[in-house]
Amino acid sequence: MFGFIVGTLSLIGLIKVARWGRHGRYGRHGGWGRWMMRRLFERLDTTPGQEKVVLEAADEAQRVMWQAREELFRARSEYAKAMRSEHFDGEAVNAAFEKQQAAVDEVKKTLKAKMQAIHEALSPSQRAVLADLIEFGPRRFAHGGYGRGWRGGYGGPSTVSV
Repeated sequence: MFGFIVGTLSLIGLIKVARWGRHGRYGRHGGWGRWMMRRLFERLDTTPGQEKVVLEAADEAQRVMWQAREELFRARSEYAKAMRSEHFDGEAVNAAFEKQQAAVDEVKKTLKAKMQAIHEALSPSQRAVLADLIEFGPRRFAHGGYGRGWRGGYGGPSTVSV
């Protein structure tokens, strides 16, 4: 359960950084969150309509993930109460777990719907590029394209070229 919570929080952070940047929606002077989205749109060669779908999906996903994040942090007080009490209150902990699970289920439902909307908006070639970016991360593309990322290949030591 703890690993799932950490993974969810990491995903929330990723969306925040990708969408909002460090200083608000688009940062003080455009921000690197906007820069990242612009780079994504350039790499995908998107139309304004496609960009609108992606941005709306990112907004909704971020909203739902922030709500889940708040629920995850609210549960901390329930866990603390259970630990402080003379007798462990398993019911309160179970109730907190249920609230967390409901929040995570909402995130999963929303992400699935938004991923489907993005999938439908993009062409097959754009989906292939986005799928590679999702699978291998942005560093793979940082040094000139496929296979030239920070480890020199697909991430394993056996693929590093000398």
